Amino acid sequence: MSFNFANIAVNDLTGRITKTEHIANGQTGEVWKGTYTVGDREDIVAVKAMRSTLFKRSEDAEKTIRRLSREMKVWSTCVHPHLALFIGICYETIQGYRVPCLISPFYKNGTIMQYLEHNSNAVPMDLFRQFFSGLAYLHGRDEAVVHGDLKPANILIDDAGNAVLADFGHSRILGISGFTTKTWTVAGTGRYMAPELMIPEDDETKPIPTTASDVWAAGMTGLQILSGKIPYVEFKTDSELAKAIADNKLPNKAHYDPLVPSGAWTAFVKCWERNPRERPPVQRLSDYFDKNYGPDSTRPTRTRG
Repeated sequence: MSFNFANIAVNDLTGRITKTEHIANGQTGEVWKGTYTVGDREDIVAVKAMRSTLFKRSEDAEKTIRRLSREMKVWSTCVHPHLALFIGICYETIQGYRVPCLISPFYKNGTIMQYLEHNSNAVPMDLFRQFFSGLAYLHGRDEAVVHGDLKPANILIDDAGNAVLADFGHSRILGISGFTTKTWTVAGTGRYMAPELMIPEDDETKPIPTTASDVWAAGMTGLQILSGKIPYVEFKTDSELAKAIADNKLPNKAHYDPLVPSGAWTAFVKCWERNPRERPPVQRLSDYFDKNYGPDSTRPTRTRG
């Protein structure tokens, strides 16, 4: 279904949201636990708010508000069992600016790695397949969505123990006006980020996340989910990691055996093709993992107990 990005409306919950507890800080924002009053009921929600320091200069303030507008409109169009649910926004005043806060359910189970650490019966492969299912939905829409910042910290666990992909702060809708700026901020960290995002083609244009760069990051994310170890675990410093990536090195399989099955490793290596055009689409990968490691598969999956 086609739509005009500029006309996407979101639920304005101003006056019904109360921030109660500071949870975490990000590069530009902070997350609060809060309550959402619906009639006589109060639901527990998560509130993503911006830091006041971003609004000291008008240029920074306007850029931040534009970015928030993109994020909330992209997120509001994405509905899938394995994507974090977008509830709406509430406005607060910062340095004289009316700034939206983004509201979602409060996922008390935390991130996927926190959940796996504290739940020995959880099956990493099942949660990984759920994450891939959500990403395949984003890439497979008529207006494909690039997430742009895939990593385990952006995968949460809902109350039923299912994985949901979150944080659309660096996402973009392919082919929709407003997502082709040359000043795009590259997201992610070196352990998950595709090499083409690290090296700009020229001094003026920053590389833009694509579905192919998402595939690279999804492979690195899956590697950590299945093994419990970060990508490139043997490299401890940023300089060592940067040199390894510049030298076209991939994670060393020996560090991840036996928790990463050989078939999964082969699929991850395809995700890490240096040429973005040679990386397989997420739906093909999702189908592969469902067929070979899903409930109808004869291949064993395991916990990390």
